[in-house]
This record gives sequence, C-alpha cells and structure tokens, in this order.
Amino acid sequence: MYRSISMAPSRRLRLPLAALLVSALIGWFLIAAIAAPFDHDESQYVAGAYFSGHAVMFRDFLYLQPPLHAWGLAPLSLIASGHMVLAMRLATAVMALATLALIWAGQRAAGISRSSATLAMVLVAATAAFQFSGSVVRNDMLATLLASTAMLLTLLGLRHSSDRHWLGAGILYGLAIATKLNFAPLGATVGLFVIASGGRHAIRAALFLALGALLGMAPMAIAWASGPDGFLYGVLTYGMTAPHAWYAANGAAQELATTEKLRDLLKYLWKGPALAALLLLIANWIATRDRTRSSGRRLAIWMSVGALIGAALPTPTQLQYLMPLLPPLALALGYLLDDARHWRPLRRKAMLALLCLATIPGLIPSIRDLVTAARAASPLLAAQANAHWLGTTVRAAGGADILTLSPHLAIDSGLTLDPRLATGPFVYRTGWTLRPEQARRLHALTPATLPDLDRAMPVAILTGYENGTRKLPLRPDDGLDNYARRHGYRMVPMPDGVGRLYLRD
Repeated sequence: MYRSISMAPSRRLRLPLAALLVSALIGWFLIAAIAAPFDHDESQYVAGAYFSGHAVMFRDFLYLQPPLHAWGLAPLSLIASGHMVLAMRLATAVMALATLALIWAGQRAAGISRSSATLAMVLVAATAAFQFSGSVVRNDMLATLLASTAMLLTLLGLRHSSDRHWLGAGILYGLAIATKLNFAPLGATVGLFVIASGGRHAIRAALFLALGALLGMAPMAIAWASGPDGFLYGVLTYGMTAPHAWYAANGAAQELATTEKLRDLLKYLWKGPALAALLLLIANWIATRDRTRSSGRRLAIWMSVGALIGAALPTPTQLQYLMPLLPPLALALGYLLDDARHWRPLRRKAMLALLCLATIPGLIPSIRDLVTAARAASPLLAAQANAHWLGTTVRAAGGADILTLSPHLAIDSGLTLDPRLATGPFVYRTGWTLRPEQARRLHALTPATLPDLDRAMPVAILTGYENGTRKLPLRPDDGLDNYARRHGYRMVPMPDGVGRLYLRD
C-alpha cells in the first residue's frame, strides 16, 4: 500500500558530542522551568490539577480544558505538598525533553540521517512556542508529547502496514485531543491522508486509526459523564464566547478580528526558525512538485496543514497554539536537511545560516528570563516562599481557608482553596455572561454571586495580581477588594509588595 521507508545511512554522532547535547538540553529546560516568570494562564492549569487530586472535575469544580492534563498532574498535589507548582514546572520540562526525543525518533523511523534529525530537533526546540510551553504549567506540551508519539507510530504504520501501529497511533491522537482541543485538526488530517492514499489497506488503516482515536478520547467521555453541564460549558461554550465578551468589555474587540489573528500567527511563527523553515519547505515543495514523494514526506505536508489550521482556530491567537505544528515541521525539516546534502555548497550553507539566525528571536525570551533569575531571584521560588508565608500568616490568624483569583500563588500555602474559583480569574471576569443560578450550578463564583460568600465567609482573601493590563485594563480583583473592605477585613501587604492579603478579624 505504501512505499517502504528505509533507514538512511549516516555517520554516527560521537558519543561525547551526543552526551554533551543531551546534557545541555536537560540543563536548559530544567533551569528554564525554574527561571520563567508566571504566565497568566497558569492559574487555571495549576488549580485544575490541584482540585483534581481532591475532587471530581466538572461535578465539584469547573475546568476550562479537556481533562487529561489536570488528571495527569493531579498526583503532584498529594506528593509535592508545599512545592506543587515547582513540581509541575519540572514535570513540564521533562515532557519537553521526552517530546524532543520522540521527534528525533520519528525522524529516524522515517529514514532521516542522525545529523539531520538532530539539527531539525534542535531547531524546533529553539522556537519560542516550544521554549515557552516547556517552561510553564500548561497542557500544550503534554499534547505535543502525545502527538509526537502518535507521529512515530504513524510512520511505523506506513512502513509495516500493521494494524497495531494504526490503532496505537489513533489512541495517541485521541489522547492528544483529550489534552488540548486544537490538536483535533492534526489528527483529522492524518486520517484524511491515510484515506487519500487509496486501496483496501488504506481503508483498513483508517478504520483502526479512527477506532484508536475514539478510545483515546475516552477521558473526555468520562469527564462529560461526571458533570455534563460543566463539561459542555468549560470545554466548549466558554472558549467560543468568553474571550469575545472580555475583549469587548475592555474595548479591544478589534484584537480578535481575523486579520489580527493572522498577523499574530505570523508574529509567533517568526519567533524562532518556524517561519523560515516553512518558507524554505514551501519553496522546496514547489520546486520538487513533479517528483514522486515518499509517504513520510506526504504525511509531513498533510500534518503541517492540519496543524496550521489547529493553530489558527482558537481565539485569541496565542504563541503556544503553534505546538501542533512542531512535530510535522521537524519531520519535514529533517527531510529537507537530508536533501540539502546534494545541493551546491553555497546554497546549503545559506540555508543553514538562515535557520541558525532565525533561532535568535525564539531564544531571546528564555535567555532574558535566565539572566533575570540569575541577577535577582527565580519568580517561581519567590512565589513559593510567598505562599509559605501566606499559609503561616493565615493559620496564625486562626483560619485555614482562602479565596483568590490567583490560585497558583496560594496552592503551596497549604490552605484550603475555594473550588468556585478553580478557573482562576477567567470565569469570574466574564461573570455577566452567566445567570446567577447557572453559575451556582457550574460551581463557579461570579460578581453577581459574591453575596453567597456571606453564608460562610472565608478567613482570608488574596488579591493584587489581577490588576489589568494596558490592552485589557479592567481589574477583576476590584470586586474581591471591595467585598473584603465592606465586610471589615484587615489588609496585610504580601512580602512581594504586590499582593494584598485580607484577614477576617
């Protein structure tokens, strides 16, 4: 059914050089995970994992993502108490390293030489999207890890025409979708590629792929069964409505226009070698359009198209949404680097120089974070110390519970967090889009349901970290500040000089 894929001959990398590269990557991503400042979205991911270790998602608390990432990190809430955010950051770094290893293995399975596979892997690692997603607590890296494994099994399926490879690939694509929805177009285009290959065996492979995908998406069915209303709102409705409502309320609706989304997509592709690689690949694909392409090369094209669709679908466009593109981009780039061995030396050197120069914009943010952490202190470790102080202070005041729109900054305190703010600031800040009774049914707190706190007032309220931005100036924390003042809470400044801790006397 498919043209066989043979392993390309290549010189072995010397062991010391390989060991040096592996050591450098391990050190880089582990240190970057500690040095990176907090991303605004981390609050919902950290809180989702924390509450998943203590309650049932969608039944007892609301979550705004597919469930797999939160379930996967939930054990850390039990075994890394007091250091949970650090443990989750390091777990993400390990996922990044495993993803790179799988991307390399996938290229080798496609017959790409060791040197080309290694260079393509390093170039992908140097994109700003990979650097960012590998250093913060988000679900993008886990989904990329699963998709990279699926790509490896897909390539093995092309070689061996094995039902078990297609079933395994489908399961992993399904698991990637159950981690991050914008990986769905990537999985769909793989299925279309298999069908388009034609023949009886192609239909059989597509059926096993589809069966595997259904099995892989079983976590979403389980999550839906736990709380149908919460699942539908958190995973589907919120993403389609709330960003538009929030940007419009801030007078920034134009930021979500299609032209702005495309501009942002190009900007994020430019941050690292992804854009340069895509342009080189497109030029090469056009120049070689009359040649017969191997199944692995055609797979890379199909997957890249699906990944770009997945990157463009979410609103607003964000850097990390490029992650579905990186595994197939590395595969296509590996093929291109092997092809370049037969080019004229000047042309080959020019391409390599362009790709190497393109890594600079992708690495600058990480280098800046590392320098800042070395000169001052790690924001992560400083926040952990803040959280420990927070726990000690609140317990000294005779309490053990806290309400905050910034749960990632309070989880390591050991205090009991209110699950109605498990989504961080996100549902609360667009609370007017929910009726009060709907918010209560979803176990969410909104400005309209703040009076519900009067039935069992929290001992502590933490604010100060949701003060708006230049583009989005509305301040979600204002409602909690006003509630605390009206009810006679005593304000204590946090050690970081930013947060405000309100204690009930």
